[in-house]
Amino acid sequence: MSGWNVDPAGVEKVLTDVAHQGTVISDALGGSADGRSQGIDKISSAAVTAAQSQVIGDAIVAFFDHEKPVLAGITNRIKASLMGASQATQEIVAGDEAMAASTQAKAVSAATSGDFSGLGGR
Repeated sequence: MSGWNVDPAGVEKVLTDVAHQGTVISDALGGSADGRSQGIDKISSAAVTAAQSQVIGDAIVAFFDHEKPVLAGITNRIKASLMGASQATQEIVAGDEAMAASTQAKAVSAATSGDFSGLGGR
């Protein structure tokens, strides 16, 4: 099969769904701007206080400090995937429009000249 077959509306729906879930994950990791979600730092602080043990508290803090780069990587990959898929879809649609315009111009030319070679015909 040559070319791409992309349904922009379908891509948009998938990207919207993924963006929503990405926001849920981001809010869970870093907290939401409106304060509805506290994020890992506040949750781990509360866990340290609730543990009432310096050893357990230190272990919780160390665990989350160790995992922060992994968690940041997850949110970065989600964002990069969304942006990449969106841009690729826009490029494909733009390419399809350019190909359609080129074919239309060839058809207009063939209609006036009788030369159908640019359209794959004879």
